Amino acid sequence: MTAPRTVPHAAFRTVLLTPVDGPPPSAGVPGTRFEARIHTPAGVRSWLLTTVRPVGSPAPRSFLDEHLALDLTAAGDARWRRQADVLHLGRTAPVRARDRLSAVLRAFPGCAVATADGTDGTRFVLARTGGRLALHSSPSAPGLVLGSLAHAWLATGGALTELVALAELLAPAAPAPRPGARRGA
Repeated sequence: MTAPRTVPHAAFRTVLLTPVDGPPPSAGVPGTRFEARIHTPAGVRSWLLTTVRPVGSPAPRSFLDEHLALDLTAAGDARWRRQADVLHLGRTAPVRARDRLSAVLRAFPGCAVATADGTDGTRFVLARTGGRLALHSSPSAPGLVLGSLAHAWLATGGALTELVALAELLAPAAPAPRPGARRGA
């Protein structure tokens, strides 16, 4: 008997929404990958995308979303695509993006958000709810990260159109120093 195969750890995403009136969102959170601020009609909210679930319960007024996100262009992980919450299509011509993302949502019933990178630098997001977004300024984060942020935002009841500010504000978070590492060494 062989051991069952499990979903690769890299496919799990944890997105934490924290209010901006607290400490910096990356303070003390291991595995931080990307941070962003989203401007919404209700005010500015700070997002933190991590690969490691925060230890303990999230801060008061925080929201934690964990989901499975896969890149359709990556080899392997094909067996998990039907269960993925977020799927990234890869690069596509802008004129075909909506049709191709719609086809992804039809082919993979577990997918809530599909993303693609336009050949002109535009980022496309299509949600199963019918919401869609095109960011014309390329974020520094991969499309799969944008899809994870969109998934978390939709889980809170937000609308994709409120994510427009991500185009300019999404950036990799500074890596935490290694224990015992000296500054400037």
